[in-house]
Parts: sequence; C-alpha cells; structure tokens
Amino acid sequence: MKTKKIAALLCALTIAVSAAVSASAAENTDWAQFLGSPVKSGQTASQTPQSASGAQLAWSDKHTVTSEYNGMKFENNACGTPITVGNYIYYTVSDGKLLKLDSKTGKTVAAAACQNIPPYFSQIAYGDGKIYVPQQTATGVQIAAFNADTMVPVWQSDEIAYGSAVQQISSPITYYNQHIYFGTYTQDMSTYAYTSGVYACVDTNTGKAVWQQATDTAGYYWNGGAVIGTAIAVADSAGTITAFNLTDGTKVSSVSVGSPVSSTLSYAEGRVYASSKSGYIYSAKADESGIFYGSTAVKSSVLGSNISSSPVVYNGRLYVAGGGYGATAPFSVLDAATLKTIYQIKDIKSQSSPLVTTAYATDKNKHQVSVYVTSYGTADQDGNFAKGSSSVYVIQDSEGQTRPSYETLFTPSIAQSSSQSLTPSKDGMLFYFNDSGTMYAIGKKAPLASPKTGEAPLTAVILVMGVSGAAFLFLRRKVKAKA
Repeated sequence: MKTKKIAALLCALTIAVSAAVSASAAENTDWAQFLGSPVKSGQTASQTPQSASGAQLAWSDKHTVTSEYNGMKFENNACGTPITVGNYIYYTVSDGKLLKLDSKTGKTVAAAACQNIPPYFSQIAYGDGKIYVPQQTATGVQIAAFNADTMVPVWQSDEIAYGSAVQQISSPITYYNQHIYFGTYTQDMSTYAYTSGVYACVDTNTGKAVWQQATDTAGYYWNGGAVIGTAIAVADSAGTITAFNLTDGTKVSSVSVGSPVSSTLSYAEGRVYASSKSGYIYSAKADESGIFYGSTAVKSSVLGSNISSSPVVYNGRLYVAGGGYGATAPFSVLDAATLKTIYQIKDIKSQSSPLVTTAYATDKNKHQVSVYVTSYGTADQDGNFAKGSSSVYVIQDSEGQTRPSYETLFTPSIAQSSSQSLTPSKDGMLFYFNDSGTMYAIGKKAPLASPKTGEAPLTAVILVMGVSGAAFLFLRRKVKAKA
C-alpha cells in the first residue's frame, strides 16, 4: 500500500511537471510584431538575462546611411524595429533593404531590396510565412510582403491614401488571423498637428485592402491596435479609442481618453489601457465584441508629461515608461484595477514600451517578473551624449512589492539616444538599436564549468513506466571516475 501511494504521488508530480513545461513552451513564441502579440502584449516566456552579471554582448551590427541637408552631412536613423521568427531576426535599414540575420551570430543570411522604407520607425510584422514591410511615397502608403524563408517578394499592396492628403506611416503593423492592420497620418509641418489618417486592413493572402476607415480630424502616428474578441481597438492622435470589427471594419464603439494618444493600446483582464500625452493612464471595461463601457473609466494621477510608452499589464500590475523627447514621467508601476501608483523609478527616463519576462515567475517568488526598458539618453549643448545613454535597464517586480529593485543590464558601445523597445528571441536573447544605427544583441553568459574534482550535485531523474500506471523516482549522484 505504501509503495502504491508513493508511486501515485510521483506520477502526479510527473504529470504536473510535464504540464508546467508544456504551458511554458506554449507561451514561448516568436516575437512576430511590435509588443509580440495584439492579444497578450508585451509579455514573453523566454528566459532572458536577469542581471548585468549574467548578460553579455553577443554581437552588434552598425548601419551608416549618410544624408546631406543644406550642405550639412548627417547620419540617418538606419534601423527599423526588429522582430524574431525561429532562429532569425528581421529588420529594415533605410538604404532600402530588409535583412534576415542569424539571431545567435548576427551573420546576414539574406537581404531583399525594398524601396521607400520610412526613414524612421519602420515597424514590420510576420505572419503566414511572410514579412510585412511598410512603405511610403509621395502619393500614399503601401505594404510589401516577402517570403520569410527565401526573402522573395510576394505582393505589394495598393496605396492607402485619403483624398489629396499624402499619408505617412509610423504605426506598427499588427498581424492577426491572416490579416494585417495599420494606421497612417498626415502632419501640418507648421503646427506639427496630425490632420488626417486612415486605419486599414489588408488580406495577407492577396495584399488587397479589405477595409479602411478615415478620419479628417486626427491621425495614427505610433498608434497600434489591440485585438478584443471580434474587434480591433486603436486610439488616434486626438485621444479617441475606436473599436472596428475585424472582418468588415464596422465601427463597433468609441470612447475618449480626454487627451491625445501616441502609443499602442493594451487589452488585459477585460479592460483596455491607453497612455496619454497629458501624462496619465486611462482604462475602461470592454467586452469581447469591442463595446466600451465609458461609465467604468478610470484614470491614474498625472505621472509626468508626454507619455508615449505603451502600458503592459501582468498579474494585476501595470508597467509603463516615461521620459524621452519632451517627456518628464518616470518609470511607473500601477495597480491595474485602480490605476493607483505603487511605486516609481525617477532615475529611469525611457520612451520605450516595457518588455515583461514571465519565464521565472512562480508562486514561491510571488510571480516575480523581469521588466526591460531602454534609456532615452541625454546630450549636452554640443550634441554629445552622456555615457549610459540608450542603456538597457532591468527591473525586478513581484506581488506586493512597493519599492523598486533595478539595475543597468547593458551599456552600448556607442552613446546615443533610443526610443526603441526590447525584442526577445525564443532562446532568451534581447535585441534593440539606438540612433547611431547600431543593432545590439544581448545574450546570457555561459554557465560556469563543472568542477574537475569532487562530486557533482545530486540530480533527480523521473522515469515513467507504462506498467500499471506506476512512476518511479531515481536519485543519482554523478561521481568522477578514479584514474
């Protein structure tokens, strides 16, 4: 009887361990677009480096594109926001290429010519075996599709335009269920106001526009979509959040944030979350058809000014960065239900959206997560950036924590500004670029070698045998053989 009880206990343990591993593996997917997923944004299960002592530069790749204006030469911001698919990293460079690199080594595997890539904030996406690249011309915005394996062009969409207004694109491309969604904008260069915009849906099989919705009072700049059941929600530069039916683009409902928005929305725990340019976070309940309930709206206190970081929600806690060009908000952790501030980190000034790694979260450590953001960077009157500009910070946070715990994970070799967010790979590497045009790959340091003498640690091997459903646990100690 005693043996049977032990066998049953070990069998249950085996099943639990297998289920936990399977669940973790299921969440550890490609980072196929900005924020990873329009359903569960900003979260990864990749085992990324948790501390500076455990991180190292794996490789870097600098792209220099020199332009001239009024007789003065300057370098363009040469890289686009990267994505990771399988063992590869993809991103664009402003001299008209889409690159495919081995994510471990940084070696270029393939490159494809792609003209009219936006010089700044080229935010590509992957889905259905294709890479989708934004393009803009003097007459409108297009999307080009490339085979992710061969890098051969597949199709180019029709131009997205709005009357005679010339559209531009800085919006992330959102992939979901064989369709891509993106926004465009026009800008009055004397006032910098966004004067019109189009939110569009394109079929990824044909490249044909399925629907588009235009506005003549606002635009979609850094505004990306969040999928809410059968709808996709997006905020515009005037601060109106609108839910469009995924299939036909019908307007389902809308709600006003009360302040301009220049970031991607998050949807978590039955609520939609938005960062406002006035410096507060807005949240309202939304159902699976995309209907917003304005009476449930909650606003945080003013955290600072000009927030363009997208909020990320995990386990009832909201993470959002602040700082950067014309911004003053610190990094903040809020209660996701009430939007009350739990704590802030004033030393972290960042324009990036948080990356939250859940790979190490357990009940025992109160679901501790690692949160990554980049420092925007500061320059003197001569344009020289301070050491540490565009560094990567890692913040450790868990249930009930009320004080910050953080450190600088990585400092780039070239000090510059950066508004980029971190991109993870399945095997735990981190990628980002700064405005020097350098892509940085941060990996984990190799574990220390085993000691040459003495016993190795006790290891447990679980062997499941198909005899009467029994399971047995064998304890084994590896001992170095004597010469």
